[in-house]
Amino acid sequence: MENVVVIYKTKTGFTENYAHWIAEALDCEAYPLENVNMVDLSDYDLIILGGGIRAGRIGGIGFVKKIQKLLPNTRLIIFATGATPATEAAEIERFRMDNLPPDSNLPFFYFQSGFNYQKMRGFDRVLVNLARRIMAARRNKEGPQNEILSAMEHSFDRSSRKAIEPLVRYVRALT
Repeated sequence: MENVVVIYKTKTGFTENYAHWIAEALDCEAYPLENVNMVDLSDYDLIILGGGIRAGRIGGIGFVKKIQKLLPNTRLIIFATGATPATEAAEIERFRMDNLPPDSNLPFFYFQSGFNYQKMRGFDRVLVNLARRIMAARRNKEGPQNEILSAMEHSFDRSSRKAIEPLVRYVRALT
């Protein structure tokens, strides 16, 4: 197998869990993006970058352009985590299209995670509170908005170690 590293950006811990599961399955290291300056990325043939989705953006996605510029021969794989169910193919494709550089053909994997209000800090918490108030004021008796509001009122975790299997198979097939 190639020399692989997992780099991740996490706000509430879901992406970190997935990064460590991937690193364990591939027998490699995982580092938070904020500590990446302590790692010589030129030592790696493959970098797996993961981040949580917040307001439609993948955390740490700007790092992709830097890696492509600094290490053009290094392979990249992107994964994202979020509360959106993995069965929502159109929404997940939108995340890919809105975040990955155009025409990059970077492999992209999505893993459902969850929502952890207790671990949210600062601006994220303010945004969620504002969204909850707006949605509660417009609340219908039934419908998807009601389900979203309910989910925002209670933390939940849909993370699954099994979800990483397609990414792990993909990486193993590269060698």
